[in-house]
Amino acid sequence: MIGRIRPLPHPDPFVEATRGYITRVGDALQERGTPLSKVWLDPSHPRDATFVLGLQALVWNESEGFVLGEYISGEPGVRTVLRDPVRLGGGVLPDPRAVPALLEGGVAAGPPVPLRPFTAGHDGFEDRLARYSYGENRSFD
Repeated sequence: MIGRIRPLPHPDPFVEATRGYITRVGDALQERGTPLSKVWLDPSHPRDATFVLGLQALVWNESEGFVLGEYISGEPGVRTVLRDPVRLGGGVLPDPRAVPALLEGGVAAGPPVPLRPFTAGHDGFEDRLARYSYGENRSFD
C-alpha cells in the first residue's frame, strides 16, 4: 500500500531482525486509522522501536512489550523518552493485528516492568520474532 509509514532498514542485523514485526504493527495501526507520523528502530539492549502518534508515542521493546506515553524526545539511534509511560499489556510480542485494540483499550496494564530479560537466551523469543521477518515469500504491501 502506497503512503504507509514504515521503519527503514537498520544496519545492525540484530536490530534489523525486529523490522518485519514492527512493520506489521505499523501497518495494523494505520489500517485502523491511527495517526502515525514516524516509526523507527532504536538501539539495542534492549532492542526497541518507536511509533510517533502526534503528542504521544508508542514504544515497543523486547523486555516490556508496548508502552504508551507523552512523547518527549527520541530519534533513530537515540532512546525514546516518554512522560508518564504505561504498559499496554499483551506480552512482549503480541500479534501485530492485536496492537491497535491494545491501544484503543486503554492503559490498564500498569507501569512498565520487564516481562522478560532482553538477555534471555533460547526462550523462543527469537523464533517467534523470525516469523515476521522479511523473506522471499513474504510481502508487506
